[in-house]
Amino acid sequence: MDVPMVCSGHIQIPDVLLKYAARQLLRETRVVLLPGGATFFNQSHGYAEAAAHIYDIATKINENGTYFPLWGTCLGFEVLLYVSNNKSEYRVDCASSSQSLPLEFSTGYETSRLFKDAPADIINILTTENYCATVEDLQSSGLSNSWKVLSVNHDWNGLEFVSTIEHVKYPFYAVQFHPEKNLYEFIKNKNISHTANAVKYAQYFADFLLNEARKSTNDFPNSTIEENMLFYNYVPEYTGKEGSAFAQIYGFSNDEYESLDSSENDLDDIYNVFIV
Repeated sequence: MDVPMVCSGHIQIPDVLLKYAARQLLRETRVVLLPGGATFFNQSHGYAEAAAHIYDIATKINENGTYFPLWGTCLGFEVLLYVSNNKSEYRVDCASSSQSLPLEFSTGYETSRLFKDAPADIINILTTENYCATVEDLQSSGLSNSWKVLSVNHDWNGLEFVSTIEHVKYPFYAVQFHPEKNLYEFIKNKNISHTANAVKYAQYFADFLLNEARKSTNDFPNSTIEENMLFYNYVPEYTGKEGSAFAQIYGFSNDEYESLDSSENDLDDIYNVFIV
């Protein structure tokens, strides 16, 4: 449910089924969210390969002076570290699923971009309410040189894992948990909190992402292209009543995955993914 969460921050979402080539689209988009899910990182033209391409482009955009944020949720968290680690596996098995955990903030979190402007009540909420990365993993792989650990948590077996990070140089952020589920997912056996405080903390992350997007000067060349690219053109299906882990999903036909002729675009490869 990343789409409605981002929309709750009053951000319009382009459909990146790569009607546009990624390099062109990223010059016109103000933020990229790498969503959670379940997929392998070694698939050709899959999620990780697309994330690597987007990470490289986003890094170059920032290096060239345009503010361009990235956000990763759960699998998006994992893939950002994966591509930062030259596509080398760093993850360990972690016994943490369907846990509602308070964040254990790391030293210096209060000066981070993600949390430095968080109201005191949000910080209070965050600290009182299968794969993972440990601090040691980040240190041994050298990832700690590029990523700052903002919080950790402990799984069912007591293993400490990293739960929130931000890049030390670029406006790239990631969380191992799913803030959007507190707002929009109501699966009864998944231990998802929907208290007023849970909703309030989740909305904080949506608002933060909005404010990051506002710092970017990227824009579509005209309103027609923008309107044709928005997710408003698609109708989600209500799958929660069928026992799905998601209340709604977007379905796309093979025709909708077909890319434009690459000769019309500034891109070497096309990826069959969508990113909001």
